[in-house]
Amino acid sequence: MNILGKIFVFAVFVMSLVFMSFAIALYSTHTNWKEEILRESNEVRAGKPLGWKAQLTEAKKEREAAEGEIEKLTSEVAASEVARDQVVAKIQTALEEKNKELVALREEKVDREKERAEAQEEVTKARDELKELTTKIEGLRTQVKTQQSAVDAQVDRAAKLATELHEQESFLAIANERKAQLEKQVANARLLLKQGGLSVDSLPRDQVPAIDGIVTAVADDSVEVSLGGQDGVQMGHFLEVYRNNQYVGRVKVVSVKADKAMAVVIREFSRGSIQRGDRVATKLKA
Repeated sequence: MNILGKIFVFAVFVMSLVFMSFAIALYSTHTNWKEEILRESNEVRAGKPLGWKAQLTEAKKEREAAEGEIEKLTSEVAASEVARDQVVAKIQTALEEKNKELVALREEKVDREKERAEAQEEVTKARDELKELTTKIEGLRTQVKTQQSAVDAQVDRAAKLATELHEQESFLAIANERKAQLEKQVANARLLLKQGGLSVDSLPRDQVPAIDGIVTAVADDSVEVSLGGQDGVQMGHFLEVYRNNQYVGRVKVVSVKADKAMAVVIREFSRGSIQRGDRVATKLKA
């Protein structure tokens, strides 16, 4: 029950008390008019003043006052009821507006929940895509690193091969130069032998002078030695390689200059890797 209802109950209670007071007053002032008239008649006969008319007039005045009070209270109650109805109507209107606002807020809440769910789904999807992309990037980085290592290795190998090619070209140039020299020397030797009545086929081919020298350069399976044509070394001769009187391997001469020669390593006789500074000789050491 709201405040207005409590006011109405209290007003009814007050009016009930007023009506009860009127009833008690009327009952207490009730007069047996027959006895009163007889009494007043006797008093008139006895020469006393008349009193019941004055009381009746007073009672009418009190009744009129009570009726006026009742009308006043009735008007106040009607006005209160009108005010109550107005307040109730305003409250009802406010409730309807609040209900509309509540419905709108609920709909907005549903929309916001839907948007939040969609946003959460998009965030989850974006995270999964980011994770997948991160994995792919890591894989690509690994591949790039592997490829870079392979490229670096190929570059190093290409540089090494270029160096070797340059060295081989140098060796080839030396060999061609030595070949020309040898051909010239052979031609001269044939001419001298012919003038002396000798032939090249009559010379001993397996005879190699006992000489020794050192390894001056090493490139993979090729070595350069300090022995040359002026020392009696010829193409096809075999040289033995030593280090601190320990046998290392055998090489075969493939090109000869006056003061140096190029040879290749014979793997079947290898007892270690040939290094610069190793000793070479045309005969095995006892």
